[in-house]
Amino acid sequence: MNELLEKGLALFPEYFRDLIALTTGPKRFVAARLPEKRVFEKAFIFLGMSYGFGFILKASLFQQNLWLALATGAAFTLVQAVSYGTAIWLAWRAVGGIGTLTGTIVITLYYTAIVDFISGFMVVGMLGAVRLGDPALYEEMLAATGNGTIAQLATQTERLAASAGVRLGLLILLVLTIVFAIWIVAGWGAYRLQHRLTPARSIPAFLLFIVFCVPVSAMLFIVATALSR
Repeated sequence: MNELLEKGLALFPEYFRDLIALTTGPKRFVAARLPEKRVFEKAFIFLGMSYGFGFILKASLFQQNLWLALATGAAFTLVQAVSYGTAIWLAWRAVGGIGTLTGTIVITLYYTAIVDFISGFMVVGMLGAVRLGDPALYEEMLAATGNGTIAQLATQTERLAASAGVRLGLLILLVLTIVFAIWIVAGWGAYRLQHRLTPARSIPAFLLFIVFCVPVSAMLFIVATALSR
């Protein structure tokens, strides 16, 4: 048991080193990591740890059994990463890429971890701003998230626009979205390098990925709905 605990604790320094390297230079990180042994296992562990930290950030939002939410969310995150990774691989292959499906999914596992992490900060930042500026609306949003009426609340545009907390939250969301978009553009280049193509192929590959995302997103919506039940 002690040996297992020591191995678990030893993962944390490596995880945070990888997190910093991946967020500051995704292309460099992927180029260095893909040739390593046990890369799929490392990517899987990184995704699992990132999901765990993100879940802790958003734990207060879950009204259901936390262990159930943790398990179903983890399963969905893995299915999502593999599904989008396959769509990305098909898009790059369609424009002449030669990278392997395994390599593309490994990159996507790492990227999904970062996306989950940033998304967690977006949600927490947005709700934190609402809680600070409009506590009553914050409580209503939590209740709506728990009982499945958040979509109806989101349609009350006049009320939301009048809330100082919502306006502050949207400003935070805008800043984080810009940072996220810049990171996505940089990260997309790692797929190009893996598939050994020129920068000119990046745009058609991305457009094809958007097309492939339609059926993938529809499938994931069905999966998410089933898991929520």
